[in-house]
Amino acid sequence: MTTYTGKAILLTEDGTKFDTDADLTKDASGSWRGTLTFHDATLFRALLNVSDGHLLIDQKTAEFIRPHTSDWTANPASPRVMRILGSGEAPF
Repeated sequence: MTTYTGKAILLTEDGTKFDTDADLTKDASGSWRGTLTFHDATLFRALLNVSDGHLLIDQKTAEFIRPHTSDWTANPASPRVMRILGSGEAPF
């Protein structure tokens, strides 16, 4: 299993970029998944309904889906964590 923990950029379909902390894993089959953590609580509304996008890590991009758009933590002061499933080759 390969892992990546570090900085990443979420790119939405309209081209908006959001800085995030990624915690990702890739298994032997090449499937990858993980979480994206956003520390800026003001981003909540902009990211609320994001169901897919691209992740940029060290100049490599990869597509992902977000299977559950209701996965945000309830505490508005805490970091927001989004669970994602990778599509295609991992960017790490």
